[in-house]
Amino acid sequence: MAVSLQPGKNLREWLLFSSLILTFHAAVSYVNNYYFVNRYLYSRQYVTYIVVLVLTIAATAFPISVIIHKLVNNRDLKNMVWSWNFFILIALSILFSVVLSMVLKLLKNWYQGEQARRRLQQINTETELKFLKSQINPHFLFNCLNNLYALTLKKSDLAPEVVLRLSNILRYVLYEAVDGRVPLSKEVQYLKDYIDLEKIRLGSRAEIHFETHGNLNEAQIEPMLFLTFLENSVKHGAFNTIADAWIKIRLEATASEIVFEISNSKPSNLAETEKGQGGIGMANLKKRLDIIYPEKYTLNVKDEDTEYHVKLALNT
Repeated sequence: MAVSLQPGKNLREWLLFSSLILTFHAAVSYVNNYYFVNRYLYSRQYVTYIVVLVLTIAATAFPISVIIHKLVNNRDLKNMVWSWNFFILIALSILFSVVLSMVLKLLKNWYQGEQARRRLQQINTETELKFLKSQINPHFLFNCLNNLYALTLKKSDLAPEVVLRLSNILRYVLYEAVDGRVPLSKEVQYLKDYIDLEKIRLGSRAEIHFETHGNLNEAQIEPMLFLTFLENSVKHGAFNTIADAWIKIRLEATASEIVFEISNSKPSNLAETEKGQGGIGMANLKKRLDIIYPEKYTLNVKDEDTEYHVKLALNT
């Protein structure tokens, strides 16, 4: 409107006129965005909001009309200023500025709220992951200390090696596995240390075979994902009632996928209450997978009469 009216004869007068008009538009828009919307619209007082907005626009249209009457040189336009049609035109122009600024403000508020929601979700996810890990670490440490305790009771010469392996494991758990993903090679070494400890404890009761394929240094993985599977296999695959107990582990890393497979023997007469390996540890693992690899993993479990097999594929 300010451009079309073209008041005055030079740029200075035009800028003065435009600035005055825009100042009134900006004032109404500011009051609407930071007072009316918060006070009435967000509290669902829609009728009150419409009334106060209409009255504010009408009150603002009057000084704008006075400015136009004083500064515009066009005689015909001066005569039109006090007509209802012109007054409505002024009010509609103010309403347009109000609606435009309100839409921009609401979009900004939505964007900031969405960012805050994502940050909160990230914090909640990290908190849940730390909680799930805290449930894993004490369980693992408890098993290792039990193994060491059994060896010391026997005064075994293998006790120092157990202490060394346990030291390596604790260093990994406490210092290397706390800040996001780690090289797959470190996770593999962690599993090998655990397996060596179990071999010492089990002796000839079970045969554990672990093979790896692919470039383990390039692949990255969330730490301590495979431990639950390994613990379950050792727990359920090394029964005293099994003559030739065994555990087989295979890990393969490609450019886009990590595949972990583990299977173990089990007695055919296992009680129904003991079937289905995992318990709380497996439930926690599935929660971690859902958080860290949403829709990027497949987990297949086969529970047969004499064999239990798990295959986990991660899309990296």
